[in-house]
Amino acid sequence: MLYYVQYGDSLYNIAKKFNVTMEDILNANVICNANLIFKGQLLIIPEANLGLPKSGGYPYYIVMPGDSLYCIAFQFNTSIKALADGNQIKNPNLIYPGTELLIAYEKPNAMELFNVWKSTGDKYCGQMSSLQIHGIYYIGTFMWQAIGNEAIPYLIELLDHSCAEVRLYTILSMGRIANWSSVVISSLNQMLKDSDKNVVNMASLALKRIRLVRDIGRRIHVTIGDNKLLLNPIYTSPFTVIPEGTEIRVLMWGVPSPTGEEGPIGDIQIYDYVQVLYTGQVGFLPRLGYNDIVMI
Repeated sequence: MLYYVQYGDSLYNIAKKFNVTMEDILNANVICNANLIFKGQLLIIPEANLGLPKSGGYPYYIVMPGDSLYCIAFQFNTSIKALADGNQIKNPNLIYPGTELLIAYEKPNAMELFNVWKSTGDKYCGQMSSLQIHGIYYIGTFMWQAIGNEAIPYLIELLDHSCAEVRLYTILSMGRIANWSSVVISSLNQMLKDSDKNVVNMASLALKRIRLVRDIGRRIHVTIGDNKLLLNPIYTSPFTVIPEGTEIRVLMWGVPSPTGEEGPIGDIQIYDYVQVLYTGQVGFLPRLGYNDIVMI
């Protein structure tokens, strides 16, 4: 079940209230310090015979007070170095609550990633399965983000690829990196003239996201497509349709359906807990396909 931490709560008291152990709750949620929980914090209370993924992260994680890179790396089975490199953190001992971290693993080689994207597009453009697109290009957008600004020259070259799918995910990658520079802005403005309307649309969204990161910060994202913002992380919950391009602030990444409802490909449905930036409305955005987030 889903539980919102109340004033005066402790993990011990919550565990006692729901007849589970503290260890059960810690295993079900990304929590670095069992003595530090906060009013309004969302917790999954595990139920017997209902196996759920751990709640609270991937592909990003919002740093909480008391967190350390050591603990975050342990929670996500990665390393301090990978997190520091993938988020361009100069001092691994200094992270700030509220920071959004990419859950990065080994830093990719930019040239190797470029060659995979280019050769796959050359060979299979228009013939790729949804699983291939997810595994190579969607996952690849986070790999480019881990590379950071060093990725920009490779991505700019990929903008000229003949395959629209390659161009679209290249633009999505640039939106994730969110580098505000004249060369990036100029290149994306050029893509607003692309012959493919989906590429044009993604370029517009990426430009919007880059401006938001410059003006507000990395926790602000832009939705892709029209989406249902659900009151609760259950697909039958009351919802509001929010239009494409809605500016949102993510409160928690990767919340599994507390009822274990099935997602699009048969695994557990995952949601992201968000707040609409300019209205304050909060709710849950269901992920699509292979657990794909619906935002840049």
